[in-house]
Amino acid sequence: MQHPTGSRDTKGDIHRAAVQLFSTQGYEKTSLREIAEQVGITKASLYYHYSSKQDLLRAIIGTFLDEIFAVLSSVETIPWSPEAEQDALRAYVDVVVAHRSTGPTLLRDITAVLAAFGEDLDELIAQSRRFQLWLAGPDPTAADRLRAAAAVETVGAAISADVDLQASPDEVRAVLLEAATAVLGHRGQPPPT
Repeated sequence: MQHPTGSRDTKGDIHRAAVQLFSTQGYEKTSLREIAEQVGITKASLYYHYSSKQDLLRAIIGTFLDEIFAVLSSVETIPWSPEAEQDALRAYVDVVVAHRSTGPTLLRDITAVLAAFGEDLDELIAQSRRFQLWLAGPDPTAADRLRAAAAVETVGAAISADVDLQASPDEVRAVLLEAATAVLGHRGQPPPT
């Protein structure tokens, strides 16, 4: 792929090739040589950009983790309101949809991901729990907390869903936001029977 300046986006090409290969054949079974060949560069050129396969995995998934962590932690200073809840859900959905292509890598080779991000993932899980508690609203009941957890998991379904859904990112975004909002929708009220 060419940059607007006419120069090649080698790092972007490496990312795309690695995500595709990691997703189809797994992290452990993919070699740096295969990635380099798919990009059309030498293995030495790939090493110029990434010192190891784990370094490349960190770069690919690290962007997702940084962006999702920013969304999760953004609510710490915002008082809950229905509008703030929708804004936070929308931001969360946007990050998940933008990084859907890394989902199969996250799920298929969770051991490699854990090895690359162990401590960061622990903090991400803790931050996700705080986000869910915030989504549950002020003075949440057990049902409110369960709905908030279910809403976050509903959005996370996009990570495990088939990337080639024949749906545009806008369609995926709209469906996920609608589904997460519906899960949260009965706040403080018993569900309809």
